[in-house]
Amino acid sequence: MFTLLFVAFVPFLVASTAPPTTFDLSADNPVSYILGQQEDSALQELMNRRTDGRCGPGIGKCPDGYCCSTADRFGHCDAHQSPGGPPTDTIPRPKLGEVPYGPQTIRSCTIPGTIALTYDDGPHQYTSDLLDILDKHHAKATFFITGNNNGKGEIDTGEQWISLVQRMHSQGHQIASHTWSHQDLSKITEDQRRVQILWNEVALRNILGGFPTYMRPPYSSCTPESGCLNDIGVLGYHIILYDIDTEDYRHDSPDMIQVSKDIFDKNLARGKASDSSWLVITHDIHEQTVHNLTEHMLEKLSKDGYRAVTVGECLGDPEEFWYRNDDRVESHLRLRMPSNSSGAKIVSRDGVCGSGISCTGSSFGPCCSKNNRCGNSTAHCGDGCQPDSGMCSGSSKSDNSQHSGQHILSGTGKTALKSGVTRSTPKDLYAAGLILVSLLIFLA
Repeated sequence: MFTLLFVAFVPFLVASTAPPTTFDLSADNPVSYILGQQEDSALQELMNRRTDGRCGPGIGKCPDGYCCSTADRFGHCDAHQSPGGPPTDTIPRPKLGEVPYGPQTIRSCTIPGTIALTYDDGPHQYTSDLLDILDKHHAKATFFITGNNNGKGEIDTGEQWISLVQRMHSQGHQIASHTWSHQDLSKITEDQRRVQILWNEVALRNILGGFPTYMRPPYSSCTPESGCLNDIGVLGYHIILYDIDTEDYRHDSPDMIQVSKDIFDKNLARGKASDSSWLVITHDIHEQTVHNLTEHMLEKLSKDGYRAVTVGECLGDPEEFWYRNDDRVESHLRLRMPSNSSGAKIVSRDGVCGSGISCTGSSFGPCCSKNNRCGNSTAHCGDGCQPDSGMCSGSSKSDNSQHSGQHILSGTGKTALKSGVTRSTPKDLYAAGLILVSLLIFLA
């Protein structure tokens, strides 16, 4: 009987100690639809392969080696190449600060006299020149970065892209996410959206030691009906749109870029720097945007009394809220963020605590449990309670240690925010199994 019980219990142990689910992008997995590529059919096999950039149902197949997107255009199969390193999905995502997170969208700056110039789709071949231009004008900007699009390869494997992203950050520009491979988030599934966001997090973490809390959906497409806005909010992102579209992607030639300059100038003429601010979208993958339009915008905004700042600054959001660190990387590689000079910790707004986030004053309860959750029960305030992050039984003192500026939890606190329960460890499950087997033998 012991043999039978032990054999029956082995699958339970194996299943219980299996690693967290990872995304399988093999051809037979639904997540592999991430490009929206249509499956071959007998009819499509008979259709001619397209050479004009278009593809899809009723249009035709794309050439060998290319993939068909949800926008019925073919290109490089970027989305099927994944970044290396541990996943970021278990890193806690507290919603800190006053700037709204998804599902709410942000279209405008709030600080008068500021203009946030934003650049999508990079880094690319012109980005280095752009950084030189911004530096010359003592201007700051925000870069909405894609991890692997337009055939440039993965940004965390090419030294050219790694050094550019690090240079952006070191020069004081803001790094934000524009997804992994520029898919239309309204046209793909929830799982596919998570892949697009999480893979870009991994790539940026591999370069900087952390990842952003700001993002812009590709094509500015993220509809409520698709569930996109809610999904991005759950992942802890500010969803940034714009109120000036320069349409630079339509006018990337010396004789047409004036149209984009006029769009910028006419919008600025609608107000004064004393009571106006603007959030501008451009793309650093276009030569005329970098070498022509940017100089014009910087000169014009300065002449009109504005300052070129990051999106975070134009919204009044402290820099320590722009990123989330990953404590699994070497400390010297983590994003450098200013500490809270006041010495006070940040009050938890979502029930998560620890590492600079306190339960004192939180609506979830004053005690921070060993699982990094706020509450007022014995489980929160008793054994394992963290006195540096809230109240504990037998103590009337609240925390008073300095905020570290890192938005991460450590140890057993690394759980998804959807659950307040930590995963059981293999050692716990093994011990439970031995107890169960012994009990059954005794009863037999």
